[in-house]
Amino acid sequence: MPRPLLTLILASALTSVTASALTSVTGNYSIRLVDGTNNCSGRIEIFIDGVWGTVCDDDWDINDASVVCRQLRCGKAVTAHGSAHFGQGSGEIWLDDVGCTGRESSLTKCSHSSIGKHNCGHSEDAGVVCVQDTRLVNGSDSCCGRLEVHHNDHWGTVCEDYWDMEDAAVVCRQLECGSAISAPHNATFGQGSGSIWLDDVKCLGSEESLTQCSHREVGTHDCNHGKDAGVVCSGELQMPTLSLTSTHSIFSHGENIQFRCTTSKPRCNAKAGFQLFINGQSISFQKHVSSVTFNIFNVDISHQGNYSCHYSYQNNTIKSPWSNRVNITVVHLKQPSISHSVPDGWFDVGSQGPVITRGHGFTIICSTESHYSGGSFYLISESNITRSQSAVNHSASFSFPEADYSDEGKYSCVYEVSVSSRTLRSSPSEQLVITLKASLLPVIIAMVSAALLLLSALIIMLLVKRRQNQSNKETHMKCSFRKGPAHSCTGAFSDKKIEDDGANY
Repeated sequence: MPRPLLTLILASALTSVTASALTSVTGNYSIRLVDGTNNCSGRIEIFIDGVWGTVCDDDWDINDASVVCRQLRCGKAVTAHGSAHFGQGSGEIWLDDVGCTGRESSLTKCSHSSIGKHNCGHSEDAGVVCVQDTRLVNGSDSCCGRLEVHHNDHWGTVCEDYWDMEDAAVVCRQLECGSAISAPHNATFGQGSGSIWLDDVKCLGSEESLTQCSHREVGTHDCNHGKDAGVVCSGELQMPTLSLTSTHSIFSHGENIQFRCTTSKPRCNAKAGFQLFINGQSISFQKHVSSVTFNIFNVDISHQGNYSCHYSYQNNTIKSPWSNRVNITVVHLKQPSISHSVPDGWFDVGSQGPVITRGHGFTIICSTESHYSGGSFYLISESNITRSQSAVNHSASFSFPEADYSDEGKYSCVYEVSVSSRTLRSSPSEQLVITLKASLLPVIIAMVSAALLLLSALIIMLLVKRRQNQSNKETHMKCSFRKGPAHSCTGAFSDKKIEDDGANY
């Protein structure tokens, strides 16, 4: 069965393989046995560069066959055939002069001539016969399923009596399927049929094969197939994938982050423990068969960093490789400051804030401390954005040249900046309450005008009075030096006064 993920071309080629052929994939290569009597016998073929080819029998021996049988999990090698024992192949002959020690994990790790270089024909195609005495069936792959053993040319099941993790560990080791994850009972992988070969199996966990464990006589049992034992092995745990449910990796202070950690190859419905890490430190743990969602609420700067995940079994003793990394940036935009200035000084300080004289200018200033250049400020009045302006040195000024009553209200600032491809906003500043009052200048002008009119009237009256006094004095002095009756001076005086008054008028 395939273990790592294949490329599309490899997957396409594998679909053309007959159902009876087992295929093992290691790195960029895969091998299979074809034209044999069962899955574990036949002509050996290897898949390279999108093409299946054969292996030449030069130096082909039981050590080479052992590596093939192990790679295909087909048990032990019985025979290493040459001379196209299973029929001649066609196309490429990929390997020649193969020399394995018998301990390699795959055929391509054995010594051999350069790939594609040979001095053979297909009449020298190599073959293998493997004998498998233990297998796992009805699982998602060859490393989990119902346990069956081969005896007297027949496959039979194993009873669950005394079946535990030590027994499962021996099976996983025997099949080279990694470590034991669980030892299911009650025919978890379906009921078998035919013989029940083993019962009361009691392994220490260190045995090389199941038959080395203590058990009742082969074929003796008190079970039925409803008690067939199963095994789940770790196999080669695949690297999980860590992803964000959002389309961005930059977050603002106070937002929520949601990660998803997924494995493409869960182990036969066994629950795994998924862990989320930040900068190598575990911060969350959940159990699931194949995928979990991690939520981080109300993030702050401490949540910035590199995130990764892995999954494990058996209390974190069997671990998957680390996932890919996801870098998270948390942007903390500080609350802006808001202030005002009045160039000509025409304002008072009221109980709620500045009181501006109507008709005079004032300016609202927004500023902030930021690690990011540029950005904009929004001036908000009564929850509505009234103006916006680009930030210069992390500040902006909003001018009101002639204050009117429509400019009264509660003002606040919001700072906005783009980080990578995301636009973020700060929280609003504290409120600045602007109040207007009527100007006293018209009243003062009216009062000054009235005072000037009154002063002018007084001056005129004083001038008239002074002229009268001066005229009387001159007439009196003339009468004192004139000869004649007094009444004539008086009459003259009266006539003169009348004439002077008429002239003054």
